[in-house]
Amino acid sequence: MASEDVKPKKLIVHVAEEDIADLKQRLNKTRWPDELEGVDWDYGVPKAYIKELAHYWETSFDWRQAESMINTFANYEMDVNGIALHFVHERSSDPNAIPLIFSHGWPGSFIEAFKIIKKLTNPGENGGKKQAFHVVVPSLPGYSFSSSPTQRGFGVSEIAKTFNELMLKLGYSTYVAQGGDWGAAISSALGGIYPQHCRAIHINLCFAQPSYTNPWHVAQLLNARLPIANWFPLTISYEEMTNLDEAMKWRIHETGYSGIHSTKPQTLSYALTDSPVGLLAWIVEKFRAWSDCGGDVESRFTKDELLTNVAIYWFNKNIVGSMRLYYESMGPNAIASQSAVRLSQKIRVPTAVANFPRELFRAPKAWAASRYNLKQWSKFQKGGHFAAMEEPELLAEDIIKFFSKHH
Repeated sequence: MASEDVKPKKLIVHVAEEDIADLKQRLNKTRWPDELEGVDWDYGVPKAYIKELAHYWETSFDWRQAESMINTFANYEMDVNGIALHFVHERSSDPNAIPLIFSHGWPGSFIEAFKIIKKLTNPGENGGKKQAFHVVVPSLPGYSFSSSPTQRGFGVSEIAKTFNELMLKLGYSTYVAQGGDWGAAISSALGGIYPQHCRAIHINLCFAQPSYTNPWHVAQLLNARLPIANWFPLTISYEEMTNLDEAMKWRIHETGYSGIHSTKPQTLSYALTDSPVGLLAWIVEKFRAWSDCGGDVESRFTKDELLTNVAIYWFNKNIVGSMRLYYESMGPNAIASQSAVRLSQKIRVPTAVANFPRELFRAPKAWAASRYNLKQWSKFQKGGHFAAMEEPELLAEDIIKFFSKHH
């Protein structure tokens, strides 16, 4: 139970009818650019597909049905660390349930967790005794139904401070954390900065970096002009080196969005806040490129799933709030706080890494072990960046397996 002086406010998601009408009018009046013939997705989202999706958004998508789905979960709002923080809080009936905070990333939202919440709050529903969880899913500050920070410097460490405070206000003096994308960075920060409260973490994106004992490439050893015998043995397999090559190609060809977000988010925000089709294209392209969909985004996500996520950004007018997180964490004026310095050190709480084959960056196990107190390393044959949506069964079982032992 939350402490007596804290009263989370029950939140019923409801968008005004005039805002829905305005959206449909804007979709109907879209100005369409030209397009080269036969280029498929090489230059970005093909016009034929985005027109199909926009037409569905205007004529067939039912936001009220999406609202109803969102409101089947227990949504709340509470002032935390200067943020009007929105969160879902689903408690388990199991008296031995473990508090777990799930952090999402960009361009997702809190709805990423919806397919796994009940698998965690009531994991024994289909027979067998399994570890259960009280699940807390906040909208990141500046995302979805949470307010945006109003001052510079609200990066990953500050979000971790906010989420730790949330869990304490909800009455959870100890808890565990899970996340991918920004959620992986936030979960790592929770474990690194607040180990007395966040007792273990599970991440499905591991951005561990190379060290002297786990170098990026053999060439680094040669360029150092030191005998290889003077170094610890290489611990990178051929498969892991291939993964790193793929990650380098992704960094070269697929990170233009990040460059803009982390340098000039305000400039881009005018277009994405004013044009629903612009926002749709900016977000849906990432769901296709980052998922294990084989080029067919709707083989992994339905139109309604894609549009519910985009509509949450649209109705809350907070795409700029979400992009500013890149600027604060990676931009030219990113604040190197004491907490950020601490995060450069090894994170000592027990850590699990779930590796999905279409993840953007797959760190070698040795790198992960040099960054984290690695206790579980799982590899899967399918799944991508949006693991909770793409492979909820696999992710939920991996979470249960790990936190059954480490909490």
